[in-house]
Amino acid sequence: MAIAFKKKWREIRSRLEWVPIAIAHAIVPHLSRRAVLTLARWAGFAGPFLDRRGARLAQANIDFVFPRLSVQRKRAILIGCYRNIARVMLDMFWFGKESAARVKAWTSLSADWKRYLDLPGPKVIVTAHHGNWEMAGHVVVSHGYPLMSVGKRLGSDDTTRRLNAFRARLGQEIVFADGAVMPLLRTLKKGNNIALLADQHLREREGGIWVRFLGHWALTAPTPAFFAQRVKQATIAVAYMQARPDGRYRCAMPIVVEQVPGESMQALTQRIADASSTLIRRFPTQWLFAYARWKDVPENGSPADYPFYASE
Repeated sequence: MAIAFKKKWREIRSRLEWVPIAIAHAIVPHLSRRAVLTLARWAGFAGPFLDRRGARLAQANIDFVFPRLSVQRKRAILIGCYRNIARVMLDMFWFGKESAARVKAWTSLSADWKRYLDLPGPKVIVTAHHGNWEMAGHVVVSHGYPLMSVGKRLGSDDTTRRLNAFRARLGQEIVFADGAVMPLLRTLKKGNNIALLADQHLREREGGIWVRFLGHWALTAPTPAFFAQRVKQATIAVAYMQARPDGRYRCAMPIVVEQVPGESMQALTQRIADASSTLIRRFPTQWLFAYARWKDVPENGSPADYPFYASE
């Protein structure tokens, strides 16, 4: 009886999760660009009140990373964080209509990025939850460069499938995180490109390694370093798709992280984290601060020196 109830509840939850996505899919693509930006601005102010736990996480992380900033500046980063989250989510739907035309009109790839992508050999493109991380891959593909990205499961299987269908519509090849290793390796060995997120927490027992991120020790997935070191001719570049005030996105100069013969995976992961940290410190309002990034405390560290959630 309990098993039947749980199965039925999963079916109901799957339908319920899809409701807001279906509404957004029906409405957002038909809005003007100005209306999308206006909604994102409102969300910047309303988000911290509607998402109390997320706002508490974000505030703790901002205090942790920028302890010397004024209260006003920290508040601006918090509002900017929620504004950027809303814009990323809205644009997943807005760019789903007339995709090619809208990507061409509202995004750009710098000459430096084009020169990098034109270089021979496979590439590991690394981004953080910074700017519009969803659009970064779409822009690369729209300029004729093949790319495989990893899609994580979000909520129910049905919700994940539908969201990844939106992503794939713009031309990326999507592979689920579970079972992604071999497809990603095959893609690199064929000389093509992969895109990976590199600012997520990963428990040590799951393969996470300690590196300094934004000035503090954090368990980090070494995935980009792992793949690059398995395909020696692969190069690594850290990307940032900057959200501009006029509604456009621009992928500016890449930070190329050269492989060093004999370098450890930990050392390469640290250099990738350093590159990401540089970009986030330069444009802090567009990073996803509302995320429990520092869940674990290093062996010689004190929970009192870390955000509140590290001791939960």
